[in-house]
Amino acid sequence: MHKKEVLQWLERKGTRRTRDEMARYGIVAPRAFGVTVGAMLGLAKQVGKDHELALGLWETGWYEARMLAGMVGDPRRVTRRQMNAWAAEFDNWGICDTVCWHLFDYTPFAFEKARQWSKLRAQMARRR
Repeated sequence: MHKKEVLQWLERKGTRRTRDEMARYGIVAPRAFGVTVGAMLGLAKQVGKDHELALGLWETGWYEARMLAGMVGDPRRVTRRQMNAWAAEFDNWGICDTVCWHLFDYTPFAFEKARQWSKLRAQMARRR
């Protein structure tokens, strides 16, 4: 799939109800379609690992696109620079946890970054 196709899929699958429920879980995302995590996991399984797609999805700034970026990114292609850049843009726990659990944890730099980030003061920085 291409980035445009994924964004169209997300727009079709999104609901106001899911967007409204995000606030209940403390997720603040100004640009969200309202797609459930289960639906995104299904799409990620269908797409498979596609690092170029992940990079493109991240750049859109959409909540669900960034979630999918973490799910379809290839940990073998992730660099320290990418990890630092993406982590600096974590703006809620949903993105932080998803990217870390589905992508960053599988990189060769996972423990190195965990030690480094655990010393930071900002909440999202430490959560990484």
